Amino acid sequence: MISILSLDKNSKEPLYQQLKAALLDYIDENLKEGDALPIEAEIEKRFGVSRITVRKTIEELVKEGVVTKTQGRGTFVQSRKIVQKAGSITSWTEEMRAKGKQTETKNLIMNEIEPSRKIVEELKLSKGEKVICLKRLRCADGEPISIIINYFRSKFVPDFIKKGLRKESLYEVLEEDYGIQLERAHERIKARIANDLEALELGVSPDSAILHITRVSYLPDGTPFELVEMANRSDRYQYDIDLFGRNKMKSFNTEGE
Repeated sequence: MISILSLDKNSKEPLYQQLKAALLDYIDENLKEGDALPIEAEIEKRFGVSRITVRKTIEELVKEGVVTKTQGRGTFVQSRKIVQKAGSITSWTEEMRAKGKQTETKNLIMNEIEPSRKIVEELKLSKGEKVICLKRLRCADGEPISIIINYFRSKFVPDFIKKGLRKESLYEVLEEDYGIQLERAHERIKARIANDLEALELGVSPDSAILHITRVSYLPDGTPFELVEMANRSDRYQYDIDLFGRNKMKSFNTEGE
């Protein structure tokens, strides 16, 4: 049962948006995928709003894929977050396929560029060496999820720009057309605020938090091949990491020092 909460009817923020935020908090804290949302009459009573406001809010949650309505049964929570397990090198497309989601690429930009100092350092590039820059907005089930920018070494992929990206998965193209196998990768993950352009592309407010991932991928001989910068919606993306055992930190005896 939803605890009694009051909405600010004097606020400039519309009641349905306040109710939406409250219901999202309730779902995150109390429900899991497949659980039923309280009936409209209960929501109406608990929050002191009209049935019209409740229905408008539910419609918004349905449009955003948070819940689904079944005639005669009720409103149920859908899986909102895409969970990626850390520990193996997989493409974004492969991850989405494994979860049964339809993938789509928008705003594709592909160029050969002079690398920045950061790219030179991360990929240990030779003087004058260029990289391919591939920027894409990736969508799952029609919803924008990630902005992905891949920088990879031009000399390993001749005529890549001319051939274009013939598949959704970059890694499949690299494997099939160029025989490139990525052996290992190192990732750095941090939370930050979306800039205006990222917010616009991802369909979130400019002050929204995003999950930023930087990855450097290596060939079997240890050569750094690719740098990836990925900006993920934090409300739709989650990283899971399994930890094993516990290594105790050595304690230092400072007696006598």
